[in-house]
Amino acid sequence: MTARVRPEVLIVEGGAGMSRGAVGAVRALAAAGYAPVVTSCGLSLAGASRYCARRVVVPSSLRHPEAFAAAVRAEASRAAYAAVLPCNDEALLALGGPAAALVDKVVLAERARSVGFPIPETVVFATSAELTRAAATLAYPVVVKPARKSYPALRAATSDELLRRLPRGDEPVLVQPYLDAGLRGILGLMHAGELVAAVHLRYVRTWPTPCGTAAAALTVDPDEALERRVRALLAGHEGIFHMDLAGPFLLDLNPRLHATLPLAAAAGVDLTTLYCDLQQGRAVPHARGRGGVFYRWLEGDVRSVIASLRARRISALDALTALRPRARTVHGFESAADPGPLLERARYVARRLLTRGAPSGRRRRPGPVRSRV
Repeated sequence: MTARVRPEVLIVEGGAGMSRGAVGAVRALAAAGYAPVVTSCGLSLAGASRYCARRVVVPSSLRHPEAFAAAVRAEASRAAYAAVLPCNDEALLALGGPAAALVDKVVLAERARSVGFPIPETVVFATSAELTRAAATLAYPVVVKPARKSYPALRAATSDELLRRLPRGDEPVLVQPYLDAGLRGILGLMHAGELVAAVHLRYVRTWPTPCGTAAAALTVDPDEALERRVRALLAGHEGIFHMDLAGPFLLDLNPRLHATLPLAAAAGVDLTTLYCDLQQGRAVPHARGRGGVFYRWLEGDVRSVIASLRARRISALDALTALRPRARTVHGFESAADPGPLLERARYVARRLLTRGAPSGRRRRPGPVRSRV
């Protein structure tokens, strides 16, 4: 009997190869009968998974973005892939396309304003040097974000703290007031102008704290008003996305795979497989995730709780309560049945500790002059 050929899906991993979203995609696709293929230029969480069908070696997207993009395009045209799925900003930016524009927070803020999607009051500075000169005039506390994710968003309570922590660079920088309540998110799939599938979640803890992504989260019932705004904002987008919000305000958008994909799948909405099925010409039902599913990214949650304990925002008892094991918890990429990604993460951390360095070669681009969006 001839074995059935599984359709291949190309998971495009750029950056340092540490995409947790790529791991979730590989596992979900393998379970659905697809063969996940992962691009790699070295360490790769997804490439270390037992469910990865094979790796494709490509140049570094950080050091050689043009060569990376050329190699990925050549691979995508070589085989009959069911879909090509970028899983981080580096891959999106290198490959280009409509979704890449949404990675730029200045562009995103302007688009949100044009469709009436509320965003925090935002001031854009052309460079970090320009922000430094204006630091004393800001109303603190503030959140500072690079237009593109060259470093994590940071919260500063005073101008001295801002000047001490602000990385130097010649890219645009956004400054917004710090909003400390109602952090939540939505994972979804846009197709032909429709929000085909969505999962809503409330953030319990974040990492980095207080301006990071979900370290612990709980799915909640759909918010129909939010979904209407999402449809307007992403009317031209095709594919998977993840959005961070504070109350009604849009904070960030990831028009790609995201680390919380396992939570969506556990809530009954396997976004990665739905997208690939659509690309195969199959009809898929509209779906919404069920509430009450708890998610934990173990490394991030432990670090978040420890940081809060050290800052005396919580007690030791609160910390133990927060980290207690919970039945039916959905984990990020940690899995006893598929330990390869966790071991690869340990190798990455050991390498970073030994070198005390960070990936270099990220391209900088000149930005617009200071403006309000």
